Amino acid sequence: MGTMGKYLLLTFCLYGVVVHGQSEVGGVIMDADEKIPLEFVHIFNRKHSTISNTDGRFLLRTSLDTILFFRNGYEKKELTRASLKDTIYLEKNVVALDEVVVTNAKKILQKIKDSINSNYLLTPHTETFFIRALLRKNDTLVRLQDMTGTLLRKTSIYGNGLEMEKKDYQVQLAEMRQLGIVRDVYGVNFELPSLYNIFGEFMRLNAMGPEFDVIEKPYENSEEIRVEFNSLPTEDGSSATGHYIINEEDNAILSFELFLKGAQKTSKTDLEKYTHVLKGGSSMYFKEDVEKGLYYLHRAKRTFSLEVKTEKHPKPDVYEMEITLYTPESFGNEKIKSNVNEHKDIFMLKHPYNEAYWQEQSWLPVTEEIKEFIQTIGKGTSGLKTKGNMN
Repeated sequence: MGTMGKYLLLTFCLYGVVVHGQSEVGGVIMDADEKIPLEFVHIFNRKHSTISNTDGRFLLRTSLDTILFFRNGYEKKELTRASLKDTIYLEKNVVALDEVVVTNAKKILQKIKDSINSNYLLTPHTETFFIRALLRKNDTLVRLQDMTGTLLRKTSIYGNGLEMEKKDYQVQLAEMRQLGIVRDVYGVNFELPSLYNIFGEFMRLNAMGPEFDVIEKPYENSEEIRVEFNSLPTEDGSSATGHYIINEEDNAILSFELFLKGAQKTSKTDLEKYTHVLKGGSSMYFKEDVEKGLYYLHRAKRTFSLEVKTEKHPKPDVYEMEITLYTPESFGNEKIKSNVNEHKDIFMLKHPYNEAYWQEQSWLPVTEEIKEFIQTIGKGTSGLKTKGNMN
């Protein structure tokens, strides 16, 4: 961010659990006003849970009759199986307009920091995770990586003098599938991040600094407060905008969204290999474990868009990375044994491929784009090189 402001470093984690042997319910979740698909809606009951994908589609395997739908900033909806329709609409929470104020970012951040000890687990624990990583080249999907497993992490948040170290994350991979190109015809090899990088980046919440306009918007009939921030103009043309949703009662972060836009101009166009950041973003949704009274990162997404040119290929290509994490629960104490290199490009990891598992998994349904990609690669008609455990 540089001049974009200070960072508030928080650490959380991400997981997934598959449930077999239950009957299926599914559909599409939409914003009631804008009629657009809603991603990251939590669909759950007291035994089972899942989340919606970028198409708004969900698939829940459960034996119970009651199903709840929730996303921060929206009204929670409870339905029975009999009342479920193909499309479910969620209503936005209403902002209390008479309480909207221009606020002090430093004051809000200090409240969050002061509540860290009471809101987060600061000792080692395990979590189960689901990760989906996608890479697109010029809007065309060229890589897919799905992973599930168990993570041992040092702390839920880095505070009270705790610093990041090389072995803070230990991963026992359970299932994995990967498919796509290794290197394109012009020699560009876009590396996907390591597991360490993925978990590390999702602990960083970009806070509002003095270079931001900040507005506080409480919701009617709710303990949630929406804190919107927009960066002031910068010399390099970069900008940041987004919001927090905070629990007014305990000052815990309930959700966080950030959208970054890169500099518009660069002086490095004469280099043999030229890269230029276009945009990026993060979305994070937190959940409270009611029994422990502590919060953890429940679902999250990170995007990053980069323009690339080379001497052999002066016409720019745009690469976009998208990484999604899902955590149905946290705060475990099981023993694990690391079976991967947590610091290695995830697309280079090796693991047996279990076709039956991936046909059944319902943590995060595949989108129509992913379905088409898998079918195309599987038929061998795309001309893409493959690497991993899909062939």
